[in-house]
Order: sequence, then structure tokens, then C-alpha cells
Amino acid sequence: MKNKIFYGWWIVIVTNLICMLGFGTWLYSFGVFFKPMMSEFGWTRAMTSLAASLRSIEGGVAGPVVGWAVDRYGARKVIFSGGLVSGLGFCLMPFVNSLVGFYLIYGVLISIGMSAMLYIPAFVVVAKWFSRKLSRALSVLAVGAGLGGLVFAPISAVIIQHYGWRMAFLIIGVVIWVVVLPLTLVIKEDPQSMGLKPDGELEKQKESDPENIMLNGNQAKTERASDLTLKQALGSSAFWIISLSFFFQNISHSAVFVHAVPALTDAGISVEKAALAIGYLTTVSIIGRLGLGYLGDFMDKRYLFLISFALMGSGMLVLMNARDMVMVYIFIALFGIGFGSTVPLMAAMRAEYFGRAALGKIQGFMSPVTMFAGAIGPFSAGYLFDKTGTYRTAFLVMGLVTFLGGLIMLFAKPARFSQASDS
Repeated sequence: MKNKIFYGWWIVIVTNLICMLGFGTWLYSFGVFFKPMMSEFGWTRAMTSLAASLRSIEGGVAGPVVGWAVDRYGARKVIFSGGLVSGLGFCLMPFVNSLVGFYLIYGVLISIGMSAMLYIPAFVVVAKWFSRKLSRALSVLAVGAGLGGLVFAPISAVIIQHYGWRMAFLIIGVVIWVVVLPLTLVIKEDPQSMGLKPDGELEKQKESDPENIMLNGNQAKTERASDLTLKQALGSSAFWIISLSFFFQNISHSAVFVHAVPALTDAGISVEKAALAIGYLTTVSIIGRLGLGYLGDFMDKRYLFLISFALMGSGMLVLMNARDMVMVYIFIALFGIGFGSTVPLMAAMRAEYFGRAALGKIQGFMSPVTMFAGAIGPFSAGYLFDKTGTYRTAFLVMGLVTFLGGLIMLFAKPARFSQASDS
């Protein structure tokens, strides 16, 4: 009984699988559908990219609602609802015959479902199950999305090549229903509901514990006593500094996963290799998700973000000049490790700086700021390509603003309030 796996890790595994499927199909496979749909309908790159921008705008709008729903009704109900809606959206995609239909179904309906199905509820429920080991738990959770790119981008490319993009979308919708809905039954809202404590501890960690000694200096920042209300979080400089930093990071992140495949095929690389490059990128990101994410329990997360954003910015500059697979692999290594580490670190930093009591609402209200970047990135890259015939300018600017985001993060400091009140 003493060696029994803590139930919180089952929560991590289940949400991991859900995020692997969701991000692998919805986010990381979009570039594979890009040119086939452009070719069939005669759309420009800016027009096609706008669906991804609408996806991000919708995520920003839905974020506060999803966060409120998670705090009010629990993660399991929200994820289940998201699975129903996103599966329906994918099943409707084969009937798209116009740009407006594409925007409404992919950019709005599927995005609403995915907002409810993925990281907002997953991060919140995991943060309730872990305290001292939160960064490590979130690092494991983040692995799923990385594997999703490796698995689903190449699979989508193969299905499209043999059966067309419409059949690929239909298969994705059915798979979401079959996989996600049953998995939500495993999710429990918090350890207290099962007579457990966070991290699976039966008693308070002793001061002499070797791991506790390693955590001294960081432990005080992760205690649950600093829970803030939504109002207090919005009134703190930390909320807006972190949001601005994430804003600059998300510009390049969102553009890469829409335009990397078209950019690489423009450079003469086959669509199969370009799709695999996205798979390799998300796979390499696991190094960052586990490595730097793990260090988040022991080091100041601001410096880890500086390293992460510097890697991403450098990767964008390499992608700007990528003309062969050697340069592509360098881009994959730099950008993949950099962006991968930001996934668990973002969630862990929000829990550290603002606590858990209103984490769903706080995370949801940060979404409009960061998701706005997700709208700017893909559309502006597509627009600049249509105007200049190249991605060089877009990738250069996005690389530079990513460096800027890392510097801005250094100014973030946890807000301190003596007591939290209801919001």
C-alpha cells in the first residue's frame, strides 16, 4: 500500500492523453491541411491563416468563461463538454465549401471545444493535486502535446494524401469522441475528495528530508497560503508583466505551427519531410518540457523563461534562412526545446504567483492577452508573405520580439496580499 501510485499521477496521465490528441490534431496538424485547402478553394495564405487567427481570438474570448466554468463546475464536466463540441466540429469540417464556413467551424466551433478540453481545465486540476511537485507534474502533463505533434501531423499528412482532407477531418472527430469522453471518467477534482493530500503526502514533509532541503528558497513561493482572488491578480503588476511576456512568445509560436510546413515546402523540402519536421519539433520539445520544466521546482522561473525565449528567438532566425534539412534540424533543436519548456513553466508560474483558489478564472482572464498574439502571428506572417513573396521579414520580427519577451519576464515579481476575499 505504501508504494501505491498516487492518484494525482493518473490525473496527469489522462489529461496528458487528452492533450496529446487535442493539440496534435487541432494545433500541430493545421499546417498539413494548409496547402490542400488553399489549392482546392484558391485562397491566399493570409485568408487561410485567418482561421488560425480566429482560433486564437476565440480562445481569448472563451478563456475567462472556461476558467469560470472550471472553478464552478469542475474540470471533468468542462473537458467532457469540450470533447463533445470539438468532435462535432471536426465531423462537420468535410461539409465546408466556403471560407466563411471554414472560419465558423474551424476558427470558432472547434476552438470553443478545444478551449474547454485542453490546458485550462488540465492545468487547474493538476495544480489542485500537486504542490511541491507541481512543476514536475506539469512537465509530465506537457509531454502529451509534444508527442501529439509527432504522431498526428504525419498521420494527417498520410490520410490527406490517400483519402483527402475532408476524410482526415472526419476521422479526427470520431477519434476525439471515442478517446476523450471515456477518459474524463478518471478525473477527480481534488485529493481531498478521495481522502488524500497534495503530492500524496501522508504527513508534513520533515525539514531533514533531502528533497526539502533542495527546495528551501523556492518552497516559500509555492505554498498555498498566497492564494489571490481574480480581482487581486488583475490589480497586480505581475499579472500584466507575465501576460505581456507570454504575448510576445505566442506570436512566434503560433506562426510557426501554421506557416512552418508551407515555408519548408517553399524551400523545396517535400511535404512529407515538412510534416515530419513538425513531428520532430514537438518531440524535441519534450526535452524542454521535462528538463527546464523539472528545474522549475528548484530555480527562479524567470531565468528559465529567459533561456527558453532566447532559444525560441534563435530558432526563428535559423528558420528564416532554412534551405536544407541540416538547417531545419538546427531550428527544431533550438525552437523545440525553448517552446517546450514554456508549457509547464507558464502553468507553474501562475500557480506560484497567484495561488490555486481562483486559478481557473485567473488563467482564463490571461488568455485574451496571450491569445491575441496567436491571432496576430499567423495572419501577419501570411500577410507579409503575400506582400513580399517570402517569410524572411515575418520570421525576423517574430524572432526579435521573442527575445524581448524573455527580458520582460525578468521584471515579474509575485504579488503579496495579506488576505484573499471572494471575487
